[in-house]
Amino acid sequence: MSTSKSQRLVNLVICLRSTTAFLSADQIRGMVQGYDGCETEAAFLRMFERDKRELRDVGVPLEQGASLAPGSPAGYRIPARDYELPEITLTAEQAGVLAVASEVWREGERSARADGALAKLSAAGIDPVRDGDTTVAVADPTELSVAALVAEAVADGRGLEFSHTSAGATEPVARRIEPWWTGSRNGHWYVVGHDLDRGAPRTFRLVRMSDVRLGAPGRTAAVPPTGDVLALLDAAIARVNPVATATVWVADGHAAELRAMASATTPTERYGRAGADLEVTAPLAELAALVASQGPDAAALAPPGLRDRVVTILTAATEAVR
Repeated sequence: MSTSKSQRLVNLVICLRSTTAFLSADQIRGMVQGYDGCETEAAFLRMFERDKRELRDVGVPLEQGASLAPGSPAGYRIPARDYELPEITLTAEQAGVLAVASEVWREGERSARADGALAKLSAAGIDPVRDGDTTVAVADPTELSVAALVAEAVADGRGLEFSHTSAGATEPVARRIEPWWTGSRNGHWYVVGHDLDRGAPRTFRLVRMSDVRLGAPGRTAAVPPTGDVLALLDAAIARVNPVATATVWVADGHAAELRAMASATTPTERYGRAGADLEVTAPLAELAALVASQGPDAAALAPPGLRDRVVTILTAATEAVR
């Protein structure tokens, strides 16, 4: 399988960073995946020279010295003292802005310099769009555009003006906020801030926002500590989409995702079919969507709120195809 240029650069950085000795060109050729496709030594040397130049262009400290390999006058390594960065501490606002920026960058064309920067980050074990175990990404292009504006407003301390369509509503309502924080929870993007018209904190799903515009700079209300802001967000999500432990029946051979989420499984025959009762703990909205997507191969048994949500989804789908 062929190795991309960016992956080859990552491999080269990892190889040269993992040793204190100077490695000869021949040693590097044998150790770094990506050089094995070179048919001649001349082709390898040309590629290696280009790679060294690109690494140096993006600031990777490639050091040259005497190699231990017999008959080889030069070797290469990346010294830890010059390559390692001091510890970097980001505020929640800065991390949110970087997450959005990295996603925007991934949507565009990557330059050679960007590829080199990615090589340096990846070799250091950093993925710019992952935070712990949570993937930070904005998939929808419209939501991505909104996320970029919201992140800019948070970073610059500017207000936001937008139209917001609440769940179940058909008409948008004009809103104005001073944003405090933006980021993801359970795969959805939110903004939390001070609502200028309500005079109180409010939380909004980015996907429900449209016609977003940057407002005036400055704040009329103090920004709470990040922990308090995130507590407000979690409380708002819990009101709209509470996490619950539910019982769901699924037919044999179906609903693999629901089965994977189950903390307990009891083989049960229902509706004249073999299957299992699953105990699943998850946000009700996501769980209802999963059950509804299985059609006759799954059924919500408890709690009543889950059954109601599944019926609402299936009723809407039936009406849409009439």
